[in-house]
Amino acid sequence: MRRHSIFWSLSLLLLLTLRVGASEIPPLRIAVLDTVHLESGEHLQNAKVGYRTKGTLNKEKSNAVLYLTWFGGTSEDLFKYGVINVVDTTQFFLVVVDAFGNGISSSPSNHPDFPRITIGDMVKAQHQLLTQSLDIPSLHAVMGTSMGGMQTFEWVTQFPTFMDRAITIVGSPRPAAYDQLLWQTQLQAITQAADAGNAEEAAAMVGMISTLALHTPQYHALHTPVSQAGSFIHAAQTGVSRSMRDTAAQLDAMLSHDISRRAGNDITAAAKSIQARMLNIVDRQDHMVTPEPALQLSTLLGAETLVLDTHCGHMTTRCEGERIDRAIRQFLSAH
Repeated sequence: MRRHSIFWSLSLLLLLTLRVGASEIPPLRIAVLDTVHLESGEHLQNAKVGYRTKGTLNKEKSNAVLYLTWFGGTSEDLFKYGVINVVDTTQFFLVVVDAFGNGISSSPSNHPDFPRITIGDMVKAQHQLLTQSLDIPSLHAVMGTSMGGMQTFEWVTQFPTFMDRAITIVGSPRPAAYDQLLWQTQLQAITQAADAGNAEEAAAMVGMISTLALHTPQYHALHTPVSQAGSFIHAAQTGVSRSMRDTAAQLDAMLSHDISRRAGNDITAAAKSIQARMLNIVDRQDHMVTPEPALQLSTLLGAETLVLDTHCGHMTTRCEGERIDRAIRQFLSAH
């Protein structure tokens, strides 16, 4: 059911991105991949991958930057709200890819008999897009926010030599116990509502749970007056527009995400496979994606880390956008 605003419009789009201004939106392109071999052993035939590009690929094909979508987000969102402005497209060739399950690329809502997917499957399809459809043999950098950060962590372990550097923003190499409880609660709400044939109830529950986790209580104490509580709750209940089947597919993928799975579930061993130079940006008050797993991996790697501590929590760019942008620009351009 379509509603008046997209899933993350409650916060993750409006608050994360209005600080940087809109960007001209390049046309959506759709690549069709003959076969994507999934981690489950199944095969996704004629898989569609949406993407948009901006800038010019240099003769050496060495300046491509891959930007990945967050949970429920689309490539259009990243351009529409200016998220990608942190990447200088006079210097870099930017490729923004829609993740499986977002309603643009292959998803339960647009692909018959859509199978269960993982974050690793999303990344495998993106690798096929770059190498087979765009003829890009390597990346200068891969980056993403939230679920885009999870995909970035997957990239540096599944294809460790494909990029020079990687940037994660409030992402995680594997969900902590609290994250699993949060996402499983949302998934269970969708399942129970679906069993009862009530998609609107599922959307309302997912919206409220997400709104609870995006910011800290202190943020709302400062910015959401008690007199506006009714409209605030109503916005949370009615802000979801995407297919609940798509939402469930991405929740399921995040719940199974763990970059250590190829290394005997040993995060230390997984870290040894990473060759890219990394910048991990976290907020200690993040209630949506627990920062400790990313911090642990940064310590194991000796990676560059920007640790914030704001009442914006998962929406830390709302509080520290300029500082985050400055760190990203320096990291992308450093020799």
